[in-house]
Amino acid sequence: MSYQVIARKYRPQTFAEVIGQEHITRTLQNAVASGRLHHAYLLTGIRGIGKTTLARIFSKMLNCKEPVKVPAPEPCNKCQSCIDITNGTSIDVQEIDGASNTGVDDVREIRERVKFLPSTGKYKIYIIDEVHMLSTAAFNALLKTLEEPPAHVVFIFATTEVHKIPATILSRCQRYDFRRITGQKIVETLKQIAKSEEIDAEDACLEVIAAEAEGSMRDAESLFDQAIAYSGKKLTYESLKGLLGFLDRKQLIAAVRAIVDRDAKTVLGLADELFQNGENLSRFANELLNALHKLIVVKTCKDIPASVKVFDITFLKEMADRVSVEECQQWFNIAFRGAEDIARAKLPKMLLDVMLINMTQVRPVQSVDELLEKVDQLCGKQPLQQTTINAQRAAVQPPQVETNRLSTINHKLSTSAPATGSWADFIDWLRLHKPQVASFLEQSTGGIIKDADLVIKFQNKSFACDRLMEEDRKSFLEKLALDFFKKPLKLKVEFDSATNEVAVENKKKANEELVTKHRGIKEEALKHDVIKEAANIFGAEIKEIKIK
Repeated sequence: MSYQVIARKYRPQTFAEVIGQEHITRTLQNAVASGRLHHAYLLTGIRGIGKTTLARIFSKMLNCKEPVKVPAPEPCNKCQSCIDITNGTSIDVQEIDGASNTGVDDVREIRERVKFLPSTGKYKIYIIDEVHMLSTAAFNALLKTLEEPPAHVVFIFATTEVHKIPATILSRCQRYDFRRITGQKIVETLKQIAKSEEIDAEDACLEVIAAEAEGSMRDAESLFDQAIAYSGKKLTYESLKGLLGFLDRKQLIAAVRAIVDRDAKTVLGLADELFQNGENLSRFANELLNALHKLIVVKTCKDIPASVKVFDITFLKEMADRVSVEECQQWFNIAFRGAEDIARAKLPKMLLDVMLINMTQVRPVQSVDELLEKVDQLCGKQPLQQTTINAQRAAVQPPQVETNRLSTINHKLSTSAPATGSWADFIDWLRLHKPQVASFLEQSTGGIIKDADLVIKFQNKSFACDRLMEEDRKSFLEKLALDFFKKPLKLKVEFDSATNEVAVENKKKANEELVTKHRGIKEEALKHDVIKEAANIFGAEIKEIKIK
């Protein structure tokens, strides 16, 4: 008998043998047991995870002459119907390639066939693989049959691109989404196959194959078959490296260690070595990104997920003890952007070098608690002037810092005790703390302090003036004046006898003074030690200063 590839030889023949899709196999078994069968099923997911395999098993289950019912319904795989379906020779189960039969005429032929009863089994079953390849006209021709099919017909559709299927088709099917198979389950399955095939395979080899398969069991089996053809009965990590050309784990560990040590010379030397050996630099960038992702997980999680244990866990724990989460995040961000650029660059080596240099330049990051403590100390050593506080809203954008903690810092700066000052300073303070009151007072022509009185002048009687004359509002404003000027003041409202032209001129002059004052505030803010220190702490750049 001719050689049969591993993916076909070990293809599951029962529901129990299907790997990683228990949520689907259990549902279909329960549907068979209870007789709650649908006329159309849609199986969707990535390549090589069992869609067509499960469609065949389900077909065998529906037409099996002697199904096994304990503990759950299974096809016997012994009756003629099961054997024919397994061999692909069943008359009642038709497998159709959607990519090759895309036209409306192909679907019309199916519509003519469904009228006839099955030859030997209970159901006539149509399995259409890659159904998304059908044309729009073909889908439209299929609609009526899907909506009102004969009782003896079951459609099973399989696709890797469910988004390309019209909603009118989707609404007529029971949809089952297949999951990626975990690396752990792939490794366990490969170990069983290796035992059956009498292959001596190192665990490290099987882990690499599982990682390369990216959740596809068929890809893993095909790669395992290829590795056996290359290495023979003994499959080693070194032989697999020679076949696939992947990055040596020792090189990857050395690269991560050099980054943590800020050793630019060593990590650039590794990059040169990879380049001279003809290695795929984009692959190196992606594997480095993967290693940094696992480093973040190890640093932040007490219970490490099984997927992370595929990499050298002892080394990851050693590195995690030496770095902070913030540093890991910065490295990951740099590697993520670099990997994308390197993949499409004409000069990948140049971009790789710059990426690695940037990673070695990442400086240790202080914790947020330390930053808050430092801001408190700065505020205590040098109280901020009110004019500087109002310019505090500089657009400093710190990387990877929690928003609520930044709000705390802003709150600490913005709520410092106001210094006594002029009427303009009082208005500025109100804009920050009581903007509604400030809007009323801005309608006045100005205010002055005479002895124990706060005199506010208006051009003429207005709504704002009348509201300020009310006793409760006068008391409230006097309390605000006490908070700001640090002495009790009695509010008085006066009407200015100046003409409107004079008032306009005064207002224009006041605006000019305000512009000049704000310019000075911005300059003062840029020079202030707290602003400079905050920018240094966060490694940020001041983009804009707004006066509130």
